[in-house]
Amino acid sequence: MNEAAIGSLCQFVHDAQKERGIVSLFLRDSVGRFTEHLDRQFHISDQSIQTLSALPKKQSAKIEPLMNAVHYLPSRRKYVISRMVGPDDAQRFYTSEIINPAIDIVQELSVFDPDNNPVRVSAFVNFLHWKERVGRERALGGYLLQGQGSESPEVRNLLEYIIAKQNAYERMFLSLCDEETKAAFELIKKRTPAFEKINSLNKDLVRNGSALSQSGLDPLAWFELFTEKMDALHQLGLSMVDSLGRQNPAAVAPAKASETRTEPADIGSNVSNHMAGISSLPLFSEIAEADLRDILRFARVTHHDKGALIFMQGEQASRFYIVLKGWVKLFKGDAEGQESILQVLGTGDALLETAIFNSAILPVNAQAIEYVELLSIPSSIMREKLQSNSTLAMNMLSTVAMRSQSMISQFEQLTLKSVSQRVGRFLLKELLHNEESSTHFKLPYDKSLIAGYLGMKPETFSRALQTLRDDGIDVERNEISLPSPFALCQYCDMELAGTCPRHESDECPNPDL
Repeated sequence: MNEAAIGSLCQFVHDAQKERGIVSLFLRDSVGRFTEHLDRQFHISDQSIQTLSALPKKQSAKIEPLMNAVHYLPSRRKYVISRMVGPDDAQRFYTSEIINPAIDIVQELSVFDPDNNPVRVSAFVNFLHWKERVGRERALGGYLLQGQGSESPEVRNLLEYIIAKQNAYERMFLSLCDEETKAAFELIKKRTPAFEKINSLNKDLVRNGSALSQSGLDPLAWFELFTEKMDALHQLGLSMVDSLGRQNPAAVAPAKASETRTEPADIGSNVSNHMAGISSLPLFSEIAEADLRDILRFARVTHHDKGALIFMQGEQASRFYIVLKGWVKLFKGDAEGQESILQVLGTGDALLETAIFNSAILPVNAQAIEYVELLSIPSSIMREKLQSNSTLAMNMLSTVAMRSQSMISQFEQLTLKSVSQRVGRFLLKELLHNEESSTHFKLPYDKSLIAGYLGMKPETFSRALQTLRDDGIDVERNEISLPSPFALCQYCDMELAGTCPRHESDECPNPDL
């Protein structure tokens, strides 16, 4: 059991989260009101740092890099005190170099301890991510209340995103935790007024579009309100650490006669209900059922409505995602609201699979184009399974190779092909994806999104569709009708030819491809 190490790390994370919040207040205040708060928190954090020397370094390769970052923390603090570092840079350091790696280590020590119960561990991991989002809101809200960036759409979107992630992780935690933990949480919630106050505040911010200035809180009051909630969550987290090794949690209650489970209880029903589709994914091809269930022990299926952000640029790659249903766009945006669409991913596609290998910072945003279902697996689990399962590793290499080829093809389309060639090829690809012998199909998503993906303006895309009418191709809203199954074959290339069942047959109009 790693209870002592996990407990020490949780205490360290809690103190680092608080230090991050106070640093944010200090750097954005010119009067020096928070100097005493800062000195006091530095002393508290140093006490928890001393306990990290006993961490089991052989059990996680991430412990040594974390300790190196902690070693340089006093130097970073000097830059903070002398105001030689900006608040955004300080936030990134605490989040990316200290807090997220520490949470990742807690997750690894919890997951890979054979004495721990998987259901309790899953609840605990979701709890940790929930608490971190509360901490992120504490720091960001103080920034907005100090009048810096309160009208920025980018910062406001970030705040709404953090709140949405909080709610998602809280729901997942409550759905996984046992009755004992749930009762303890309800008691803490009842005794801590900050829970209800923050819940009401967040609803106003998101649903009604209220400004933080209308909350009646100054930066220090905001910080203290969220600290009250964070402290209560910390105590709950420590009690969960003590129970990780207990077996048969109450959350896995005996099923009623009419609900008898036929599958082993090693994965949750949230995932087992999708096993047919998951097992058919190329990534899991030829993997034995027992091995697949072991990979999916800590997985979950998440649901995202149209427009929901799945992750944001700058976050740690803590989870591995595969699209089970719907479409997801990967994009970069700027403060003016302009965005560049890099990829559009559909069923069976993985989201930034290479980022999980070293818990990299995510370089782009991911957003649901329509209602989306995703398979979500902790990155640490995938890394460990890729090392121990050669079939999974080879499948992942094949997936990465195909994605690389797709990106090269996309770059070629944007740089070497004309507008009409890009549009024609896109339509041919959709035709082959649907039914190669059909002459009628629908565009998969909004025209403006397709235009962005093809590197053109919406009006340019519309003109290109109108030009196709000269070839007898009818376009009515999002419906495409062809005069024959071969009407788009002039836009074929070697990549698409490899997916066409008519390629190299007597019917193929492009035998030289």
